[in-house]
Parts: sequence; C-alpha cells; structure tokens
Amino acid sequence: MVLLNHVSKLRLILIRFIFILIFLGLSLRGEDSNSWPQRPVKVIVPFGAGGGSDTFARQLTRVIKEQDLLSQPMVVINVGGAGGTIGSRRVRYARPDGYTMLMLHEGILTAKHAGKASYGAEAFEAVAGTGETAIVVAVKDNSKYHSLKDLMLEAKLSPNTLNFAANLGAPSHFIGLILEKSLEGAMFNFVQYGGGAERYGAIMGEHVDMSIFSVEEYLRYKDGGLKALAVCSAERHLALPELSTVSEQGFELETSNMHFWWMPKGTSQAIQKIMADVISQAMKSEDMQNFMKASWIDPVVMQSEELRGELIERDHIISKVAIRKVDVLPNFELWIFGIVAVLGLFAFDKKCLETQGEKGRLWNPKSCKVFLLTFVYVFVLSTTAISYPLLTVFFLFALGFIIADQKKVPYLPLSLYSLVLSFGLFYLFTRVLVVDLPG
Repeated sequence: MVLLNHVSKLRLILIRFIFILIFLGLSLRGEDSNSWPQRPVKVIVPFGAGGGSDTFARQLTRVIKEQDLLSQPMVVINVGGAGGTIGSRRVRYARPDGYTMLMLHEGILTAKHAGKASYGAEAFEAVAGTGETAIVVAVKDNSKYHSLKDLMLEAKLSPNTLNFAANLGAPSHFIGLILEKSLEGAMFNFVQYGGGAERYGAIMGEHVDMSIFSVEEYLRYKDGGLKALAVCSAERHLALPELSTVSEQGFELETSNMHFWWMPKGTSQAIQKIMADVISQAMKSEDMQNFMKASWIDPVVMQSEELRGELIERDHIISKVAIRKVDVLPNFELWIFGIVAVLGLFAFDKKCLETQGEKGRLWNPKSCKVFLLTFVYVFVLSTTAISYPLLTVFFLFALGFIIADQKKVPYLPLSLYSLVLSFGLFYLFTRVLVVDLPG
C-alpha cells in the first residue's frame, strides 16, 4: 500500500512537471524574424566597463540607436570574470531568440585551448567580425633592450628570466607563447596581469620586463614611460612608421585583435543576417569611422564565409601553441578550506557513529548520509567540468534512495523523476532565468 502511494504521488508530480515543461517550451519558442526584435537586445561584454571591448561595443550600439538601424535598442551589459568565460557561458545558455549577443575577441578561442572553457567558437553562431587592432611588444623606456631581437636573444640565453605580463589563457598570453616559439630555446616567465592598464602598471613598477598592448593603448601610455620594440602586423603601422615589424626583425608573428559578435547556437539564420547587416551599416557610419580613426582601429567588417574562414585561421594558429604550466603562488585559501572540511568531516562522522541507533536525534545515520551526499555533490559540481544535469540526476536518485525505505524504493518512478527534474531545472535556469550553470 505504501509503495502504491509512493508511485501514485511520483506519477502525479511527473505529469505536472511535464505539462510545465511543455508550457515553457511553447511560450519560449523563437519568434519569426519578420517580427524581430520586439524588445531590447542584450549585448554581453565579458569584461569590466571602460576597457577597449566595452568602449567599442558602447560606441557601436550608440550609433545603431542614433541612426535608427534597429527598431529596438541594444543594451550593453558587463559580465566580467574568469577571462571572459562567465559572460560567454551566459550567452551560450541563453535562448536562441536573437535577444542575447556576445561581443568577444579571440578570447573565445584561447579560453578553450587554455582549458579555461570546454567550448569555443563552435558553441555559438558567429554573426560578424568588426575592427582590427594592431599589437605592439613594449618595455619600459629605460630598458636595456632596444629591439625585439635583443629581447629574444636574452630569452634564449637566460630562459624564464624575462617576466612577461599577460592575462593567462587569454590572447595576450598566447601572443607571448607564439613569440617565444619563433626562436628555439627562448622562454618567458609569464606573470598574471589583467587588462592593458594593469600590464602597464606592472612594467612601470618594474614587476615585469615586457608585455603587449594595442596601438591605441601604447600611444596612450607612451609618454608615461613605455617603449615599443616591434609591431606584430604584417606591415608597419601608420601611427608608428619608425617601428619595425616582428617579421622585419627575423621572427614569425603576425597577429591582431578583432571584435567578434556571437549569438547562441540555434539562432535563426534570418535574425543573424539582420543583425550582421545592422552592424555592417553602423560600421560604415561617419561617426563610427571617426571613432575608429581616433582609436587606430582598422575598419574591417566580416560576415558569412569570410568570417568563418578568419576564425578557422586564427583557431589554427592558436591551436599550434602548447600551454605549459605556469608557476604561481599556492592557493592558501583553498588549502585552508580543505583542511577545515576534512577535520569537520572527521568530527561529523564521529558524531554520526555516537548517535547511531538513537531515535529522535538530529544527527542520525540518515541525516549524515544526506549531508555527506550533498557535500560531495556541491564539491564535485564546483571543482570539475561534469555536466550539471547529469550529476543532478545521480544526486536526486541517491537522495531519494537514502530518504525512502531502501527495501521499498520505486526505482522506475524515482529514475524518471530525477531525470525530468534535473534537466527541467537546467532548462529553467539557463534558458528562462539565464543563470550560469556547468554544461
């Protein structure tokens, strides 16, 4: 009788949950491209406000609004952290209805090859590529190195002694790796620093020897004591005609930064085309052209096959560079947390054993099992790349198994309930509430 009651209750919950999912699925279907957009379009910039990417995105969206190129405004939202992966993950799990976009440079490629993310460009729809920015290698103005050749020879003769400021796993890191690969035996000691302002401060404070900057950043910091050794483009830059290229000094490195616009996988091709055309029109505007000229940004616009070819080429160059382990200070906070957690588990386990068989006590064996299961679930979820829905299925099933009388567990209903609830919650959080969860 108890078993039948369990089964009937689980069936009722399952049926209700299925109807909720069906309702959500019908209500959240992508709309027709003819009626898009009917509300503002969010543009996620996965970095803090005020940086190069943020400034570019806000300038372009302002032009689109002022010239009425889109019937709804585009709202820039800064979602920084983890080298851009928190913001990119949010867009990855957003509904593919055209109302959420991502503007992110090559960081979407480097994050995958550096192991910061399990996905890359293939997890998104590439809409457009806009603006190309040249890169320079720079040192402090009183540095003993007067050319890139001098610096590279030092990196070969004394490997790992030159400190290279870079955002580890980001494009600045990979450019350094490609550069050291151009001379056999050369090695830099990469030190974690974030944006251009941080890297400039590290050089001025003599915490590092070198780093890379966009041409606009370099010109901004030049009078503050920065000296460029080479430009990483194929030809000399108009803003720095006296500065030789990396290839002119005998090394292989031709690279630049470009802003790429992405939409969630599955977004309508028609919506992608509308957005790409809007971006292209805005890039041609006099206002945008003046902004890029003042910022020394090449007004490049790419879409469709040209864009896909560019991404394939950049990904190929990045993939050839192997990330090596970088020595960093131990994570003392994590060690302390681990020690406290282990000691806590020993103490808790002792309490469980002492109260075993005693009824009416809070810490009975069943409570201990639930606590330990929950602790393991949260720990595994936060420290590995295991999929949230898959892990949650096992967690819910094990939780139901512990709570129920193990001799009377309704296995099939419990399995279905765990499966539907975990994937249903994943859909609810990532598609409706747009909450970041492990894929």
